[in-house]
Amino acid sequence: MRLRLIRGVTALFLLLILVVAALPAEAAGKVEEADFSCRGVSLGDTEAQLLEKFGTPLFDKEITRQGVPVKVYTFKKHDEAAVSRRTGKVVDIVVGDDRYEARDGIRFGATSYWIRQTYGKKDRQMIDGAICYVYAREGHPHDRLVLTVDAEQGYLTGMRITSLPLTDEEAEQWEIAGETEEGPLDWRIAEKEIDTSRLPKDKAVVLKGDES
Repeated sequence: MRLRLIRGVTALFLLLILVVAALPAEAAGKVEEADFSCRGVSLGDTEAQLLEKFGTPLFDKEITRQGVPVKVYTFKKHDEAAVSRRTGKVVDIVVGDDRYEARDGIRFGATSYWIRQTYGKKDRQMIDGAICYVYAREGHPHDRLVLTVDAEQGYLTGMRITSLPLTDEEAEQWEIAGETEEGPLDWRIAEKEIDTSRLPKDKAVVLKGDES
């Protein structure tokens, strides 16, 4: 009797091992092109395309965001989109609508597990005091999907699609490397719209004042 029991337990154990081995491995998520668009608007779309899809904004303002002059539109349900003042292209979209659903039903409140299943596993980063998962767009290293999560429980609290630098340090690195929209340009000159086309290219500019 005891021998039968041992054999039965052993057989059940082996059966469980076979069942577990036959189960599919956990699906590895991956970002897709659709993840870098919102409500039919993608990074790089024109201002006209943005307004056509998002509708009439509540208001707009011109600011400099991480060193890049942009016009920021605010729409209903607190959605925001920024357009480069130089190119007129969409460079930043921040989702404010807590009912908005991204791919695979990702929305505010989604768990970290759900996020990883959809977009892939990433280490958490601290950006402006918030915990985030950051995903890059293949072939467009400056385009990122930024998902902010609760520091303790890890559920989704914010969604942003951007081609702007994420930090002041990153903005400085891009400017040094000539990777900003306008290359290594002093944004203070751009803001004042000073015409520098007639300045000498091969000589230092010397400003002379009253020598008396």
